[in-house]
Amino acid sequence: MLKQYLERGQVSSKQDLSRWVKGSDRDIGGFSDVWIDTTKSGHAKFHGYISQKLPEDKRFKRSGYAMVRTRDPRSNLLGDGSWDSSLFRYLAIRVKADRRKYFVNLKSGSLIPTDIYQHLLPIRTPGQWETVVIPFNMFTLTSNSVIVASQPSMASTSMETVGFSVSDRKEGPFCLEFAWIKAFNSDRTFGECLRLPYTAELTWKTDFARLDKTN
Repeated sequence: MLKQYLERGQVSSKQDLSRWVKGSDRDIGGFSDVWIDTTKSGHAKFHGYISQKLPEDKRFKRSGYAMVRTRDPRSNLLGDGSWDSSLFRYLAIRVKADRRKYFVNLKSGSLIPTDIYQHLLPIRTPGQWETVVIPFNMFTLTSNSVIVASQPSMASTSMETVGFSVSDRKEGPFCLEFAWIKAFNSDRTFGECLRLPYTAELTWKTDFARLDKTN
């Protein structure tokens, strides 16, 4: 369940990965491949090959995408696994990626299954481990990868899934490793509430050293 990841954070075992699902254009007749595995170091590895070859079905005019995400909590017979992210301001991810274009994807309670809140994964040091921090209020609502004009606020009290996708329409292999995913506040924030006046140079401050087992 998503709650387990955003509270415990670690993604380090096959049991953890059993709670994730994968998908690609191969699901609709395309030719891209995607896998999610654990590395020898105990991290999650989202990797595969993006193919630009179109499906035989002529209705499809473009191809080339792959994704992984946590399982939909509504399929969990033990009950609702959605999570309240409104108590936190930021999403942090310990990640190592290549130079391809990745997105972080969040799904919250919605009547429209294709509604996904997305943010570009801002990789600064390709090929090296880094901690990426994204404010929850910076995610953009999309539907079938198209930005929705109205942009309603995310239902942050019922977050359902978190995941990654690659859809830069470039032929070739891709690889993204991630060690943990966490939601957090800074010393100055509590969810969308400010504990102290906003200061641009001190947007967030926290200590990730005790969590980092990647270097």
